[in-house]
Amino acid sequence: MERTELYARARSAYEAGRAKLALQAVIGAASLGVVAIALGRPWPQIALLGALLVPVCGVLAFRGRASGRAVWPGLVAGGIAMLLPIGVAFAGHAWLGPACMRFCLPACVMGGAVAGVAIATVASRQDDGEGEFLLGGIAIAALAASLGCTLAGGAGLFGMAMGALVTGAPVWVVAHARR
Repeated sequence: MERTELYARARSAYEAGRAKLALQAVIGAASLGVVAIALGRPWPQIALLGALLVPVCGVLAFRGRASGRAVWPGLVAGGIAMLLPIGVAFAGHAWLGPACMRFCLPACVMGGAVAGVAIATVASRQDDGEGEFLLGGIAIAALAASLGCTLAGGAGLFGMAMGALVTGAPVWVVAHARR
């Protein structure tokens, strides 16, 4: 067997492995959307958010490196944060007008804060690419968590993302400074 043929086979096996990881991430992201719809979120909004989340997870997982390692922690942290506003909805609070802003929006911000701290904590333990891990993880966590914030609209999505960034960045900076 020639060297070029061995290289081509190795490259093909490597890319097949990357594709398998990407497929697993895509299935995980799509599963969060299915769970959100099953828990009563409106499917058109979930489809729109899923159209962003699923390819981001697939591309980052296929790419690998630090952002690829951040896919699953981002999905887990975002999935947990997604349940906060959904839990408030199941508690029976009104979801129109000021009642939504009193309960739903803070639940979205709190969910984002929890996801941000979780991702920043894991990012601070990375040997290389901490910043890349943090950005990739927070992006995925914010998108995944926003699946639960559909009733607060854009304000809920913005609150979820800001909660993740505002709490995640200081945790990562402090942990990174200790190194």
